[in-house]
This record gives sequence, structure tokens and C-alpha cells, in this order.
Amino acid sequence: MICPYCNKEMEQGVIENQSEIAWKAKRHLFGKAEFHKGSVVLSKHSFLKGSAVVAHLCRECEKVIIDYKDDKCDFNKEKSE
Repeated sequence: MICPYCNKEMEQGVIENQSEIAWKAKRHLFGKAEFHKGSVVLSKHSFLKGSAVVAHLCRECEKVIIDYKDDKCDFNKEKSE
């Protein structure tokens, strides 16, 4: 993937966590994303696997990009056939 900020090649990797990975409009110490309006779950929690999303890192710009529209981004997403 090419960095949209500096046009250099980005490294693909993962961001992992033991609980769900979610974007929220502001920090909440407790509660899953589903309880916060406007939140986006990037990876659901799995007791056995934790949670992980594909991410691209630009070392030049120090930016991380997660394309959550891509179904393959979330390692725990149930794949539809």
C-alpha cells in the first residue's frame, strides 16, 4: 500500500489486543463499543484468539492506516460464503 501522505511504500502488519478493537468518538474506561453511539468495531473480541486487525504502517510519516471496509481486515470477522 502506498502512503497517502508521503507516497512511500507502507508495511503491512497487525494491531492486536486481548479485548475488542474499536474506534470511539471519545475515551470510555468501561463498556463495549456497542454501548457508545457512533462507535465502530474494528475487531470483535474472541476469548481464544483475542482480536486483531490488518494495519499499514508508514515509518516516514509515523501514520497507521486500518481499512475496516475490507472484510479481511478483521481476523475474527465471520466470513460469508
